Amino acid sequence: MNRTSLIIFILFSLFVAFGIATFYQTKPIKEATIANIKPLPPPKPHKNRIVHYRVPKSEPPASTPDPGKTAATAVASPATKTLPIVFKSGQSIQETIKNLLNGKAAYKLFQLDNFIQKLVVTIDNLPEKLLPTAHLPITAPAGKFLVAGTAEAPQGSSENYKRYNSYMNLIETIEPDIAIKIYTYYYPLFQSSFEQLGYKNAYFNDRLVSVIDHLIVTPNPPDPIQFKQPLLLYTYADLNLEKLSSGQKILLRMGQEQRLRAIAILVKYRQKLTNLRPLQ
Repeated sequence: MNRTSLIIFILFSLFVAFGIATFYQTKPIKEATIANIKPLPPPKPHKNRIVHYRVPKSEPPASTPDPGKTAATAVASPATKTLPIVFKSGQSIQETIKNLLNGKAAYKLFQLDNFIQKLVVTIDNLPEKLLPTAHLPITAPAGKFLVAGTAEAPQGSSENYKRYNSYMNLIETIEPDIAIKIYTYYYPLFQSSFEQLGYKNAYFNDRLVSVIDHLIVTPNPPDPIQFKQPLLLYTYADLNLEKLSSGQKILLRMGQEQRLRAIAILVKYRQKLTNLRPLQ
């Protein structure tokens, strides 16, 4: 290539690069479909749309009650006919949660605005190092993390475990069959929120089971757990614990007794989620 041809090639390359940059700067960007939610970038979506576990195929429920639909929808499985009715056809997830808790104090733990979107974002990020706390579907535990021991050998205080009592009481008082039926009924909305995060070729139920699998293998060290304070913040003295995800560290902070109870519940829900049946 002679000198003249080389100069022409360079100028042409710069012109093409400038044109591409201008195109993407002026290209309109679609409005975010999830109000005020900016989750962490999700892992790269799967190339193929594969369903590992059975998920319901139904039309998304209406976001507001339909006056024309008055028939109550029971959320009891065939084996548990005595379970209460907690939602009616056409009502929103917010109303369903209100009916489910029926005036219980645990109702105050929920952040019901954009609840499904927040829940999907939180579950998707539990295996990550950082959790977008601004988008939690429940309120954060009250109080501050307390440290006991000595300055040379700090350790977690047993008082911290009390901060999670109300959350454990909540998940232990909800009947799993009811929770799964509600999840099945609203599944199209969970799937839609999941796809809005960029997962166009994956299913939320697969992701949920995968996150549960991640949480149930959380290490189970005895209490109290030892810390160190290299700078301003405390870190786990055991580097293997410090490397854990945000979701696994939540289980660590609950204390060993509550952690074992929480993992046992997760195992129970995993079994149900991998054997879903269409809503009757």
